[in-house]
Amino acid sequence: MQELTGSLTINQNAYGNPEMAYAPTVGLTGGMETSYFYDNKTAFNGSILYTKLGQNYSGVQAGGHAKRGIKLTYLEVPLMVMKQITVMRFPAWIALGPDVMVLLNANQLYSREGGNALQNPEWMASGIITDRFKRVDFAINASVSQFVDLKWYRKTILLLTLNTAIGVTDINNHEWQIPNSHGVYGRSYNFYMGFKVGLMFEAMRFGVADW
Repeated sequence: MQELTGSLTINQNAYGNPEMAYAPTVGLTGGMETSYFYDNKTAFNGSILYTKLGQNYSGVQAGGHAKRGIKLTYLEVPLMVMKQITVMRFPAWIALGPDVMVLLNANQLYSREGGNALQNPEWMASGIITDRFKRVDFAINASVSQFVDLKWYRKTILLLTLNTAIGVTDINNHEWQIPNSHGVYGRSYNFYMGFKVGLMFEAMRFGVADW
């Protein structure tokens, strides 16, 4: 299973330095998932995913042009309850559930040309910054999926999913919850939205078998 995501860190943490404008950020997710179909209307889904999130920034910072990238890598485990939407012409499934993300690595990339001195320049340096983030993040995951029976050997099914997750906990460790240049600290949350494509091999009785 492979997913292309657009990610966002809600509330930038520049560690007391001037903030920059948000820039487009994309990532990839890969892993395995399994679904148990209780009947042809209800199912339960669990996944183990390797997920890359984070946020890019680019723009004027303290009079100079700067670029910054925060790269976060997680082991992600969403646990979902699925329900079939029967009013649509082509049946689809909606899913909702908790999402546990375990931080594996965090890296900061930073460069700046010109401008004035920063208040905390050492905290903007490029390098590994895993210690600045909480080891575990909790989120709410939601998706809409379409199953396509490929009619191959042993019931191979194409999975197409529009997926999103939003964090409910501040990802910054307590000692790195630093007020911005205006003296205000805003909690940072993970958020992503993506499109997932994968293959499923039927070990189930219900759901897509009769589509």
